[in-house]
Amino acid sequence: MESNEAPSKWIADWASPDDEADLLALFQRAFGQQMPKALWQWKYAGVDCGGAIVRRDGRAVAFYGGIPREVSLFGTQVPAVQIGDVMVDPCERGVLTRRGPFFQAATFYLSHNVGLGHNFPLAFGFPSQRAYRLGERLGIYAKVGEIMRVDWSARNVWPSLRLRTRPLLASGAVAADWLWLEMADAFNRQIIGVRDFAYLRRRYIEHPTIGYSVLLVSSRFSARPFGIIVVRDEGEELALVDVVAPPERLAALVGIFRRLAWKLGKPKAYAWITAQHALLLAGESGVLAPIGVVVPAFRWQQGIPPAKIDGHWWLMAGDTDFR
Repeated sequence: MESNEAPSKWIADWASPDDEADLLALFQRAFGQQMPKALWQWKYAGVDCGGAIVRRDGRAVAFYGGIPREVSLFGTQVPAVQIGDVMVDPCERGVLTRRGPFFQAATFYLSHNVGLGHNFPLAFGFPSQRAYRLGERLGIYAKVGEIMRVDWSARNVWPSLRLRTRPLLASGAVAADWLWLEMADAFNRQIIGVRDFAYLRRRYIEHPTIGYSVLLVSSRFSARPFGIIVVRDEGEELALVDVVAPPERLAALVGIFRRLAWKLGKPKAYAWITAQHALLLAGESGVLAPIGVVVPAFRWQQGIPPAKIDGHWWLMAGDTDFR
């Protein structure tokens, strides 16, 4: 019978700011591209323990990161953690068992942080297919959803006579917070990350490497807030990264988004959304396709049973840490 104890050459511990250079070098080895230092520091700013690190002979060979995120869990706001930057040195990937560095990093982080009686009762993430399959085989992950892509064509139409769109500024903080409360109330039987003004400002407006357009839509006549859309120019395509609005306004917001794509000369417009909400966002004109991204529950610690949260996450591209 296989031992669950790690070989002495692998040592799991908490990562610290002093490990930044080693972890950025590990990212380069694991993914074949550089992580900008400013992006790494933005992600983990203010996080006491940004993740679990596994070392071999003093060298970082695995990392399992966690970024706190407040979520509305069936109508109650709770602390959650977004798992990200999961990486293993290519030289160590041959050990894909409970003796391996991935398992050591994941279980070290989850056993100390996630589950009932811990810092975060809930965790979420967007693992690659390879990482998900490995985590599932090792008893760490269970599937509770998947991400779909919705594609639309750009739309050449007249602007709405009822609604106007402008950048979200600090003066719109009250409107943004109000829209979030409307959305949270409408989705009080779902699990959805908090999307108030503080979150929108930090996640999008202050992002160090990606330029997003955060747009407030309101009534032309009463100035009543109607919704917020977050878009990203991706060359040939315009991405709808995030939305803040109750569901009955999504169709109008998607119409504004598609017109914006046309104005910017983009032939294609798309969004990512959890499968159970894909038809709601797509409307009659959106085309749905799976993209191979699984939404997992984390089974290592006693916590919320996967069956209870299966099919209940509202997640979009903006909920990732990489888009």
